[in-house]
Amino acid sequence: MYSIVYARSVAKTVPIREFRSNLSELLSDVADRRDHVLVTRHGRPAAVLVPVDEYEALEETAEILSNPDAVAALEVGLAEFSRDETITFEDLRHELTERRAAR
Repeated sequence: MYSIVYARSVAKTVPIREFRSNLSELLSDVADRRDHVLVTRHGRPAAVLVPVDEYEALEETAEILSNPDAVAALEVGLAEFSRDETITFEDLRHELTERRAAR
C-alpha cells in the first residue's frame, strides 16, 4: 500500500569489532555529518546508528501509521490531492475570514 523511499543509503557498514573500536569517531560522524552507520554481527545487520532527529521522526511516523483514524485521514487527503481538490493557504485564509464576518 505505502512504500518508504530513503534519499540516502547507509553511509557505512561496520562489523561490531570495528564499531567498538571506533565508537567515538562513528558517533561524531552520525551527530556532526549526519551519516548513517549499519552495525553487523557475523556479517548480518544488527543495528543502525542514525541522528536523533531522524530517529524521533521515524518514531512519530510509526505512531501516526499505527492509528487507523490518522491513516484514513491521510488517505482522504491524498485522494483529494490527486483529484486536484486543493486550495492555496491564502484562499483558505480568505474563506475563513469571510465565514467569521458572516457570523
